[in-house]
Amino acid sequence: MDPPPVRRAQRLAVLGVFAMLLSIGVPAQPPAAPGTVVLGTSQAETTYAGKLQRKIYIEAFRRLGVPLQLSVQPLQRLTLNSEQGSIDGEVARVHSYAEGRPQLVRVEESVYDLTWGLFTMGRSRRFANLAELATGTDLRVSYLRGVGVCEHTLKAALPATRLFDVSSDQQAFNMLRFGRVDLHCTGDLSAITLQHSAEFKDVDITRRALDLGSSPLHPFLNQRHAALAPKLASTLRQMKAEGLIERYKAEALQELAAGS
Repeated sequence: MDPPPVRRAQRLAVLGVFAMLLSIGVPAQPPAAPGTVVLGTSQAETTYAGKLQRKIYIEAFRRLGVPLQLSVQPLQRLTLNSEQGSIDGEVARVHSYAEGRPQLVRVEESVYDLTWGLFTMGRSRRFANLAELATGTDLRVSYLRGVGVCEHTLKAALPATRLFDVSSDQQAFNMLRFGRVDLHCTGDLSAITLQHSAEFKDVDITRRALDLGSSPLHPFLNQRHAALAPKLASTLRQMKAEGLIERYKAEALQELAAGS
């Protein structure tokens, strides 16, 4: 006997959600327990940044006495879910991220700094600035879709015909390897992660042809958790004063090298 139309529609809706999650490679996560703060990150636990973030935030929220859950999502979905308030915040975004997003509150203490650059394989020369790259070469450059620092900087300096957006750093470094692009814009932590992977361990991918500066990355919380922001800032400052963040960086790198 067929189920009633309403129940059948409900089942189809649930199946549709799971199909969507599987199609984008994001596992469905259980709902958070009441009182738990859910923060979004684009970094899986297997990456250098992912290991570092978990060490920092698990300790910070332990000190705060607040239950925490990290939700791994693509960058663009993180932005959408932050704007809609379906997550409680994000773990690491640039200082200006809240501009135009009044529902977000920046935690006025950074988690760590991220160094941006144009990474290369082979013998690409060092560039003094983007103008030298733009006028003196016809090199092709890729950047990770959703990373505003790279996208906005490159679009202001290079013609669209020389720019390629990609869905992952792994894809970009493979494009470098096979000569489809000449440079890739990303952060140093991503390059370090891939350098320690089996796929790229025999290829030097951490060399930068051009530095684009460093950005302090901050936590951002939804307005409903505004009272938590100064407490988290104070906790992060204390952890830095104790040398804990630097220790976590060393531990995360050791774990990454060991493949754990």
